[in-house]
Amino acid sequence: MRDRVRLNPGEELKLEGSRTKGPLGETEIDTYSVINKAGEVVGSVVHSDHTAIKGFKRTQTLVQKDAEGSVLVDKRW
Repeated sequence: MRDRVRLNPGEELKLEGSRTKGPLGETEIDTYSVINKAGEVVGSVVHSDHTAIKGFKRTQTLVQKDAEGSVLVDKRW
């Protein structure tokens, strides 16, 4: 997941929270803040990891936004 996020030099991800969704918790959703060198929040990342109940097919999505809410990365694999 981290290789798909676009970070500027000095920026890092900080995990803000995790939750599960679905009747069997088949979707894990992690929310991160993008922090710059000065410690300011300059964006956000939401990573979802879904495992299908039937067939166990795994799908991941990643959405990265800047501080204004513009989408920088929107990937699914």
